[in-house]
Amino acid sequence: MKIFRNIVAFLQALLLFLGFIFLSAVIYSELNSPYNIIIAIAVFSVGVFLSRSLFNLIIKRGVLSVISGDNATYDLDELEPTLGSDVLKLTPEELTNLFSKNKPSFNKGVTVSIWGDWQGRQLDTRHQLDSLNFNSDNDILTINFSDKCILKVKSPRIIFYTSSYLKVVKAKEILWEVPVDTNSKNQYSYLNTAEKIYIKSNTKWKPHAYDIGIGMNALYLQG
Repeated sequence: MKIFRNIVAFLQALLLFLGFIFLSAVIYSELNSPYNIIIAIAVFSVGVFLSRSLFNLIIKRGVLSVISGDNATYDLDELEPTLGSDVLKLTPEELTNLFSKNKPSFNKGVTVSIWGDWQGRQLDTRHQLDSLNFNSDNDILTINFSDKCILKVKSPRIIFYTSSYLKVVKAKEILWEVPVDTNSKNQYSYLNTAEKIYIKSNTKWKPHAYDIGIGMNALYLQG
């Protein structure tokens, strides 16, 4: 999968770069000197920067996440699942009730993605669901895993469940807790300010600029 992502990232960046090379060549041949040289170099430099940025973006977030885009709209997520599909659109209360009936099980465990952040800090490690509870008083959905990792989702909205994933489209804040030993945990808080995702942690971890996207699903558990 990583090789595939690297290949796609390289090809997408190369395609963008070739477009800027073509544009630079046209500018160089059509404009008078010395403006043709100055503008062509400027366009070429922008092409190098954007191509490199696109390559890094795909490497960090993955192919499908980049295709969906940071500025994705939630309009489609507001739609009801089609009849006959295995997609369930649930409230937090309905999700809790579903779990109490031994669903969702995800026998092979799930990986975790928080606003597109999915690498390191045990996010990309498979976790077995242990318990799931929703507190309507503070509007927090708590997901406990058998390895003592915990997700706390503040104000979860638009929840989809299938046999292969559990997705929370919107949320105000998500806390990811990873046990270090019996007495301490590493905590990673993601706060949605409507303009960006504000991050804080009790560790020295700092996200990469491409790790998190405001237009991504708030929480995605991949089975």
